[in-house]
Amino acid sequence: MPYNWNDAEVFCTVANLGSFTRAAEQLDMPKSSVSRAVSNLETSLGLRLLERTTRLLKLTAAGHELNEQLAPLFERLQDIVEATQSQRDQPQGILRISTPFEFGVLHLNQVICSLLMQYTGLEAEIEMSTQHHHPVESNFDLVFSMHENELENSSLVARRVFTVGTVLCATPELVAKFGAPKHPKDLAAWPCLCDDNATIWRFQRQDSPEIHEVAVRGRLRTSNASLRLGAAEAGLGASVISATLCREAMEQGRLVPLLPDYQPMPRQVYAFMPTRRLVPTRVRAFLDALTSYGTSQQDSTRISPLRNG
Repeated sequence: MPYNWNDAEVFCTVANLGSFTRAAEQLDMPKSSVSRAVSNLETSLGLRLLERTTRLLKLTAAGHELNEQLAPLFERLQDIVEATQSQRDQPQGILRISTPFEFGVLHLNQVICSLLMQYTGLEAEIEMSTQHHHPVESNFDLVFSMHENELENSSLVARRVFTVGTVLCATPELVAKFGAPKHPKDLAAWPCLCDDNATIWRFQRQDSPEIHEVAVRGRLRTSNASLRLGAAEAGLGASVISATLCREAMEQGRLVPLLPDYQPMPRQVYAFMPTRRLVPTRVRAFLDALTSYGTSQQDSTRISPLRNG
């Protein structure tokens, strides 16, 4: 039986996504056609490539080896086609993004809307998530993730695209009750509202490279900054929140910034991408627009802290 390259590409899509259903969605094919393509490839090769059960899809040794050899070739072909098209075409197609809620709402919204207005052939699918998806396995062009520290070594392609300035804030009533803290260690006696994955807060003096750490605790822990903001305004505790998100509350006096001599560590936003040599036009246009937006926002998140005394 002759070898069919289309069947091979379908197989690689199934292998990389781990699902016939998800492969069918990505390829815009009926699930039955995807299954038939894989079966045809197995027949032509005389090899079993996948072990199928009602709950599990697993590559055989032969399937794993074939996918490792072929997948980069199909990816390279796709890169070449998209690069050729980009020489004459504007950004088009579906831009698939996963992002933390607050970063998406506060920063990506303006960039996305601007691009969609500018390029009529472009579409966008945005998932707000606290999970860190794998861009290839989840079929995303870009996966944004926020990190306090520098990114550790990763097998994925990552690009730092944004710095989110943060502010330690609380209600004036809470400050009156506990007294304005003079050092990060004073927060150990405060009720604090923190990220469920970050119960250690880090601060740095403006004139020193030393990092000061403090373990905080409180009655509310959530990765959603909007919930922490609401709880802080209700007087349930102090919280480290992005300067953009809490600006209005502080301008109106509902919250006040704390620790004038110490700055909470900013959050670094990274964009994770599939390991591709060539970046699709739609992704490159989006990252360029985000970089331009980030540059314009650099000085807009500075808020003067509350002075003691």
